[in-house]
Amino acid sequence: MTYLGIDFSLNSPSCCVLNQNKFFWVSVTRSDKNLKSLLKSADKPYAVLSKFENFELDVLEKRAMPDDYSEKERVKIDYFLELVDFFWEKIKNHVESGQTKIAMEGLSFASNGNALIDISMATALLRERIVKNVGSDNFHVFSPTAVKKFAFKGNAKKDELYLSLCGHELPETNLNEFTKTLEMYQSQWITPAKSVNKPVDDLVDATWICLKLFQDMKSVKSKNEI
Repeated sequence: MTYLGIDFSLNSPSCCVLNQNKFFWVSVTRSDKNLKSLLKSADKPYAVLSKFENFELDVLEKRAMPDDYSEKERVKIDYFLELVDFFWEKIKNHVESGQTKIAMEGLSFASNGNALIDISMATALLRERIVKNVGSDNFHVFSPTAVKKFAFKGNAKKDELYLSLCGHELPETNLNEFTKTLEMYQSQWITPAKSVNKPVDDLVDATWICLKLFQDMKSVKSKNEI
């Protein structure tokens, strides 16, 4: 069975995959910089993580939105479709019908009105692709609080989720390649204001979602075997 944890956003959707005891990570960043430019800073996440064969980091051009309401709404749906299509293309090679479990976080209602509407529309597009390929029985939605409680505590901040994952290991897997790197670079990747550099914050969230999915499925299997 393959497990995918997805942390979806409009600026840097990320995915963590566990397949046959090996982890893979995918991240797509919307930016006005290209990947070559982002790779120039040696200690920044893009440069460091791109050296690992199990990380795929990509960049999509970030375009300015028009001021006109109707034109903006038209551009938005094109924007959402482009992002979801591009992201799905990156992760679908890890998806096998009937042999894949996928989990996402539910929507955060702390977002303001316009942001919540936008992320809702884009998320619906991605969920349609997921259900079409693996079926609704293999699709799981966790509340943000449930993921945070699993990782650390229910109101955990981004830096706390990061630090909780540092040094974390899952026996007989390569998870520690990522978590030891987080530990090594925590002083550079967590800012003095306790925010976490992109795309690491989303990769950390995706990893916790994948780990929770894997643990939940193990628990279900154990109960069924009793």
